[in-house]
Amino acid sequence: MRVSKANPVLEPAEPTPTEDLSLVRRLLRPRTLVSFGVGIAILVLGLGRVQLDLPALAQTIAHANWPLFLAAFLVYYTTFPIRAIRWRLMLENAGSRSADVPGIPDLAEIIFLSWFANSVVPAKLGDIYRAYLLRQRSAISLSKAGGTIVAERLLDFAVLLLLLLVSGLVSFHGRLPAALLTVFELGLAALVLALIGLLSLRRLDAVIYRIIPRRFHRVYDHFHDGMVGSFGRYRSLVALTILAWGAETGRLFLVARSLGLALSPNPVIGFLMIVFIALGAALLTAPPGTPAGLGYVEASISGALILFGVSPTAAVSTALLDRTISFLSLVVGGFIVYLISQRHA
Repeated sequence: MRVSKANPVLEPAEPTPTEDLSLVRRLLRPRTLVSFGVGIAILVLGLGRVQLDLPALAQTIAHANWPLFLAAFLVYYTTFPIRAIRWRLMLENAGSRSADVPGIPDLAEIIFLSWFANSVVPAKLGDIYRAYLLRQRSAISLSKAGGTIVAERLLDFAVLLLLLLVSGLVSFHGRLPAALLTVFELGLAALVLALIGLLSLRRLDAVIYRIIPRRFHRVYDHFHDGMVGSFGRYRSLVALTILAWGAETGRLFLVARSLGLALSPNPVIGFLMIVFIALGAALLTAPPGTPAGLGYVEASISGALILFGVSPTAAVSTALLDRTISFLSLVVGGFIVYLISQRHA
C-alpha cells in the first residue's frame, strides 16, 4: 500500500460515528416521493398495456407453491453473507488488517442496510451509506471504504456482463436481437474504459495531485488504495461474485417454478433463460431514476417472460411475486433492522 504524500493534519475530517445520514428524513423529501410516484406510474402503465385479467392474476398468485416461494426467499438472502465474505476479502486486499475489519455478520448487515437505502431513496445513496456505516463500525476511512465499493461494482458489472452474454446467446439461439447487441456493446465499452482508467490511476498520480487541493491528497490516497488495492485472490473474488449473482438467479427461478413455469423443455436452456431475465432485471436496478428500479424491473421481467411465450397473467404474477422478495422484503425488513441499528448506535 502506498504511503500518503500529504500531511495528515491537512486531511478533511470524515463523518464521525455520532453523525447520522437519516434515511427517514430523506424518505420524506419531495424528490424521494416523486421518484416513488414515477416508479408506480411506470408499473401501472406497464400493467395496463398487457390487458390483465385481474381476478385471474389474483388466482394465479393465490395458487402458488408457497414452499418453493419460501425457498426463493431463503436463496435470495444468502447473497448478503456471500457479498460480506467477498467485501472482507477486498478490504483485506486493500491493506486493512483483519482485526480492523468487522466480522461477516456485521458486514452482511451493513450491505443489507445499504440495499434497504437503495430501495427507499433514489440516486443510489445506499453505496454512500454503506461506506459511512463501515466508518462507524471500524477504523477504516470513509474514502478507502468507498474505493472498495467502487472496485466491487466493477467486478459485479464485469461478471454480470459475461453471464448476460452467455445466457443471452443461449436464450436467443446464438443470435442476439440488434437492440440487445447494442446494449452489450455499450456495456463492454464502458467496462473497458473503466478498466483503462483503473490501470491508469497510478501513472496519473502526479497529475491528480496537481489538480486537487493539497488537503484532499490523503483522502485521494485512501480512495486509490481501496479501489486499486481491492483486487487480488481473483479465484475467490470471481467465485463469490458468481455465487452472489447465482442467488439473484435462483430467486427468480424458484419463484417461476412456484407458479409452474418452465420456459423450455430442456431444463438447462430454461434455466439459462431465467438467468438472462434475472440479471437483466438486476442491471435495471442500477439507474438512479426510481428506488431500486421500481417500475422498470417489474416491466422488464414481465416483458421478457411474455417474449419467451409466457402468458401475460403468469408473467406479471411472476414479476410481482419476485419483487415481493427483492424489493418489498428489503423495504420492510430493512426498516426494522435500521430502527434496531439506530437504537444500538
